[in-house]
Amino acid sequence: MTGLALTDVLEATGYLIGGERAPGVRLNEEARANRRGRQFEPDALWRSPSAVTVYFKYVEEEPSKDHIAEWRREIWNEGFAPLLWVISPRRIDLYNGFGRPVQADDALHHLLRTFGAIEQELQHLDALAGRLAMETGQFWLQAEKIDPRTSVDRALLADVSALERDLLQAHLERPAAQALIGRSIFTQYLIDRGILDSAQLARACGFSTFPDALRNPTAAKRLFEWMRSVFNGDMFLGGEKGLEARHFSRIADFLLATDPASRQMSLFPYRFDVIPVELISSIYEQFVHSAAGVAKPQAPAGPSDASEPGPLGVHYTPLPVVSLMLDEVMDGLSGRETVLDLTCGSGVFLVEALRRLVALRAGGANPSRELVRDVLYNQIFGVDISHAAIHVAAFSLYLAALELDPDPRPPEALKFEPLIGRTLNVGDALEIDGAKDATVLSDSEGGLKRFDVIVGNPPWAFKGKAGTARRRERNRSGAPAQPRGEGQDFVRKALEFAHQSTRFGIVLSAMPFFSASGTGAAATQDIVRGIAPATLVNLSALSPWLFPTAKMPAMLLLGRCRPQFPDQMTLVNVRWSPAGEKAGTFEISPSDITSVSVDQWREERDRLKGAAFGKGRDIALLDLLRSRCSTLKDWLQSVGSDLRVGLIRGGSNVRTYDASALKGLPLLRKGKLKPFSVPEVLPLFDEESAERPRERRAYHAPLLLVQEFVQSGGRALTAVADRDLIYNNAYFAASLPHQQREAADLLAAIISSAFASWFFLMTASEFGIWKRRLLKQDVSRLLLPDMAKVLERRTASRKLLEIVRGIQQATPGAEDWRALDTAVFDLYGLDDADRILVEDGLTRASWQWQKGRLSSAAPAEMENDLRPYAGVFVSAIDRWLRTRNVRHMHAEVFDLPNAVPLRIIRFVLMDGPGPSTVGIFRPQEELAQLLDRIGKRLEFKLARAIVGERELRVHSTTELVVVKPNARRFWMRSAALHDADEVIAESFSGASA
Repeated sequence: MTGLALTDVLEATGYLIGGERAPGVRLNEEARANRRGRQFEPDALWRSPSAVTVYFKYVEEEPSKDHIAEWRREIWNEGFAPLLWVISPRRIDLYNGFGRPVQADDALHHLLRTFGAIEQELQHLDALAGRLAMETGQFWLQAEKIDPRTSVDRALLADVSALERDLLQAHLERPAAQALIGRSIFTQYLIDRGILDSAQLARACGFSTFPDALRNPTAAKRLFEWMRSVFNGDMFLGGEKGLEARHFSRIADFLLATDPASRQMSLFPYRFDVIPVELISSIYEQFVHSAAGVAKPQAPAGPSDASEPGPLGVHYTPLPVVSLMLDEVMDGLSGRETVLDLTCGSGVFLVEALRRLVALRAGGANPSRELVRDVLYNQIFGVDISHAAIHVAAFSLYLAALELDPDPRPPEALKFEPLIGRTLNVGDALEIDGAKDATVLSDSEGGLKRFDVIVGNPPWAFKGKAGTARRRERNRSGAPAQPRGEGQDFVRKALEFAHQSTRFGIVLSAMPFFSASGTGAAATQDIVRGIAPATLVNLSALSPWLFPTAKMPAMLLLGRCRPQFPDQMTLVNVRWSPAGEKAGTFEISPSDITSVSVDQWREERDRLKGAAFGKGRDIALLDLLRSRCSTLKDWLQSVGSDLRVGLIRGGSNVRTYDASALKGLPLLRKGKLKPFSVPEVLPLFDEESAERPRERRAYHAPLLLVQEFVQSGGRALTAVADRDLIYNNAYFAASLPHQQREAADLLAAIISSAFASWFFLMTASEFGIWKRRLLKQDVSRLLLPDMAKVLERRTASRKLLEIVRGIQQATPGAEDWRALDTAVFDLYGLDDADRILVEDGLTRASWQWQKGRLSSAAPAEMENDLRPYAGVFVSAIDRWLRTRNVRHMHAEVFDLPNAVPLRIIRFVLMDGPGPSTVGIFRPQEELAQLLDRIGKRLEFKLARAIVGERELRVHSTTELVVVKPNARRFWMRSAALHDADEVIAESFSGASA
């Protein structure tokens, strides 16, 4: 190669395929038009569905380090671009787009790696940051130097938080401090955007730079007074009362990046004309929380004591959630629709809705100012109970309108009309009544307006008994209501503002959707029916990074966005991945999407949980077992027992019940149980009273004990106690008749088995969704084989009891647990395929812990994952082929390097009867060439079709190629069963010939 062209590099790394752009790629003018910044002009970009962006810049001569530093600074401010590629004829330099700009040698400081203009180097580049590596998340596993914690959003929020703290320490009242910061950021935005220049500054206040004006309090006040008169609207409400020179000076220090203690200056990294408006609005959101005593932006609040201090439901909705929701809710709109957010907070949904409506109405052309203002004043509506939040929303929408304005000059031509009282309303959305209240949401006849799109992230807080009583009083319709929390109340209220075609997108707590409570399930099913057809997007697995301070997991409830059968709803179960957490993106595969019958969900409350964590075979096995098994609760009742929660000691102020009858009994506390074994030495209970002591008979031996929290491997922890003892509320237990002592050991074994782990994953209310615990009703619903018959089958029961005794004597190993699981499978009469489902269910149960999550995302291994997957797949197909017995199947597992982002298995139909076989194939070409070769043979553009986390099955009349990301969770044996079922259902081409 004599010299690289941009197209050479893009072809070698999969961003161009056969001269055509891959999905997400934009070139030349289109790439430049899709940038927020105005100085850096890329020659190409690639953008993922989650907005992660890679920029490509081609230069004939190597640019100066200062040029690269300026490009990188602008990209960093944009917040979505982890990579900048600088391509010249002889080399490709990769720069970290998430690294905070530094004063000196910024380019060298953030240079990740350099690749030469030779084929081998381009192959290494493709493996690291090619399109497939980006789309499958493989890049994030290799790019350890790229740290989202140094991105612009975190840096700016931290710096503004420090700025606010310093102003408060300088004896400025919080509202005045926050107003000063907001005005200053808005002014700097106008300067960065070029709307306000040095000459205008000089005419307004006598100084040509903003920091100089801030050093002079009189000039600063004159400047802000002038801006108040120019922009009008709700932008500069309030004055400069209480502001002193030191306060203005601290703002100047911030804008000049001067350390207030050392007086040393560094590089001010921020470009407010580039930073997303949603991020700037989140600064104000942070203000709302700091005023409420919250240290940092919160996710939706979870259940709390009514006396607990906290915000009034104003919370920051992460931008990936906003994009995911609006991508669905606003797909296919005309641009003339009206949008309402009943809990708008800082306006993050409204800002993005404004941007999208303007783009739709402009139809690809630059929008006029008149169009932008028409959308702003007539199509965007919001309500919030917090005055501060509504001012945030107004500020955010004004900034978004300025950003969309094609020529925002001169400042005097940019006057805004007030939004508060026109399209934004301060008040409790649940109390709005068009017939009584003169609000912005009332129509001309005194009724409530109807909107085309209703979105929002309502508060999830549980406000105690007083809040529940108020909610019940307000629920005059008699519709089933969520027992705890008010999130669903806002959905019911939203329906009052809807017409038959209104689309909905609401962020709610996921807990009621998987609730075992009849009341909670009825309420949730009622709101789903109200906005049907519905799509549920379960974000529970992402809680640690998506809503880190939330006390509940999240669910997106989307309504009327896409046609479905009347009885069906779509369920999307978004999985955790290390790449997704690091990049702040969602990875959704076809295998994560399923359809659920609303009627079946109504009949069986755990049907939704089973659909989220299982597939058709899991549901079928559950149905089969329910038809021939009774529950643990049924069996306990048949022997005169039941499962109970243990003693609650409680604080001194709530220990009101007599517990003296329990004194002197051994006390089993949390964390003391071992598999099938109760410690010999336990402390004695020595209390006269307790909050909930339970009856003395609840502690009679023999006791079947079940720990509330599941062990890290995914198994429930059980044991049988042969002496009376007290167990606290970390356990459930059943006191059994002495003649059922052997049954107790068998039950303990079943509850600790892989079968129970699979069952709890499919049916339990919280396990797998939020907390790693079981509820009493979860354990009570465990399906059991006929215990009388089990006890009669002495060989099977004794074998299981011997395994239990062995585990009691020593620390159990993998072989011990495997033997126990096999014995339990025999009791239930599970066939080979069912055993695969259940064993993989235990593995999936272990994904609730970090070690398990990392294992699920680790590269698939040949012997542990790929070969077993292929073997199960061909066996499942072989059972179908044997009905004709004229063909068999051979599988070729492609042996690819661990760093490759995809795995490939080829299945070939062979003439003649015979056993199906599995072999290993070691291709000589690189992944891109391999995909191209397979695609040509199958007449399918394989490389082009792989977008994000997509899984592909491509077939001709005699062969099938399965392509999936290189992560173990895609290549489990149970996945092979499900894939084979789908292939058979699709009538595998040529199989019946």
